[in-house]
Amino acid sequence: MNEKNHPNRPSAQISIAVLPFTNLSNDPEEEYFSDGVTEEIINVLSRVPGLQVAGRTSSFTFKGHHHNPQWIGAQLQVGFVLDGSLQTSGDQLLITARLVKAEDGLQVWSEKYDRALEDIFDVQEEIAQAILGSVKIELLGEEPGIAFKRYTHNKEAYQLYLRARFYHNKFGGSDDYNRAIGYFQAALEIDPSYAIAYSGIASCYLNMWFYRHLPAAKALPLMKEATEQALALDDGIAESYLALARMQMLYEWDFAAASGSFQKALDLNWNTADLHGQHALYLALTDRPVEAEAEAAQALSLEPFSLINNFYAAYVYWVSAKFDLAVGQGRRLVALDPSFWGGHMITGLNLITLKDYPSAQDALETALEINYNGITLSACGVLFGLSGETDSARDILTQMSSLGKTSVVANYDMGIVNASIGETATAVACFQAAIDKHEPPMLFFKYIVRDWLSGDLYDQRYELLISQVVK
Repeated sequence: MNEKNHPNRPSAQISIAVLPFTNLSNDPEEEYFSDGVTEEIINVLSRVPGLQVAGRTSSFTFKGHHHNPQWIGAQLQVGFVLDGSLQTSGDQLLITARLVKAEDGLQVWSEKYDRALEDIFDVQEEIAQAILGSVKIELLGEEPGIAFKRYTHNKEAYQLYLRARFYHNKFGGSDDYNRAIGYFQAALEIDPSYAIAYSGIASCYLNMWFYRHLPAAKALPLMKEATEQALALDDGIAESYLALARMQMLYEWDFAAASGSFQKALDLNWNTADLHGQHALYLALTDRPVEAEAEAAQALSLEPFSLINNFYAAYVYWVSAKFDLAVGQGRRLVALDPSFWGGHMITGLNLITLKDYPSAQDALETALEINYNGITLSACGVLFGLSGETDSARDILTQMSSLGKTSVVANYDMGIVNASIGETATAVACFQAAIDKHEPPMLFFKYIVRDWLSGDLYDQRYELLISQVVK
C-alpha cells in the first residue's frame, strides 16, 4: 500500500497534545498513575482517524514546567493542548481537565470528574469523547462515536501495567527494564489475557539485547515468546506487530516478513511515533532513502522531543551519506538531553567519517563516560584506529576483552576496532561470528565499509561478508 494514501493517516490539520496530568495526591509514588492516565488518553486519541496526536515522549518533556499552552502548542506544532490534574484518595479519584486552543489560549472545554477509582476506564473515555466533540471531528460517518479499545477490565492489573510503562519509558537501562518486566508479569498474573502487557515485555527484552544489556541467547527467546503470546491473545494491537517487526528486522533479518508486520502495525495505529521511527530504519536498510527520511520526519512530527526517534533519524541520514545532517541531528539530541549517551555517540561517529577527529573524540569520550559498554568503547576504538593512534585503539581492545568477562561485548565491537588498525584477519573472524549470531550492527556493515574501511583498510573479504547479510 502506498503510505501517502494510507486510510489511517490524518488528512485534516487537527492536532492535539496531551500534557502530563499533575499528580495532586499526597503520595509521590502515585505519580506513575497520573502519568499512566495521561498516556492512556494519548493512546485512545491516537486511534481516531483524522486526528494527529503529539506522542507521549514529547508531551512529557514539559512535565513539571509551567509554560502557557500557547507556547507549548507552538513548540509541538499542534492546534489544541489538553492539561489537567489527578488526585487519588483511597478508592476515590478526582480528575480535572481542560482543552485550550493553542493559537489564542482560549479555553474551549473543561470538566471535573469525581468518581470511584474503579471507574477510571469510563473517565478516560469520557474525556476523550469530550475532546473529540470540542474540536468537532467528524467520526465514522453516521456513528455516534468511536469504539474505545480496552485491554483489561481489571483495575489492579491496569495499575500494575501503568507502573510497568513508567519504567519502560525511562529508556534507562537494565534495572529499569527489569522492573518494568516485573510489573508487566504481575499484571498478567491478575489478568492472563492482558495482551498488551506481553507486548511490553517483548519490547523490554529486545531493547536489553540491542543495547548490550543481555545476550541474545537469553533475551531473544523470551522476546519471541512474549510477542507470540500477545498476538495469540489479541491480533489487533499495533505494539505487538511493532515488536514482531523489530525482531524480524534486527535479529531474523527477514525483511519481507518485517515489511508485512510494519504494515499491519500501521494499519492499526498510524499515530504511533516509535512505529514510524523504526519503519524509517527499515526503509533505510532496504535502500529506500527518500521514503526513510519521510518516515523519520513523520516520527518527529509526532514526537519532536523523542530521544530514540531523533537517534534513529540520525541513523537514516548516516545511511543516506548525509553526514552533516546526521551530525546536526546528533547535536540536537545533545541539546535535548546532554545525559543521553546516544546523542554524543551518533555525533562522534559521523564526525569520524568527516575526519574531524578532535571533535569526534570530545563527543565519544563523553558518550563513554555516560555509558561504559561495548558500543561506546568500540566507537572510541574506531576513532583511535582511523586517526592513527594505534596504541590507544589496542588499549580499547584490552578494555573490551576485560568487560566481556562480565558484560555483553558483541563480536562486531571487537571486529570493527581490529579492522580500524589493519588487523584484517582477526576482524574478518569477528565479523563472521557477528553474522552467525545475527548481531544487528552487521545490517549496517556495507555502510561501515563505505565510510571507514575503504582505501588502505579495504579487504575483498568484506564483500563476501556483506553478501551474507540478506535483505
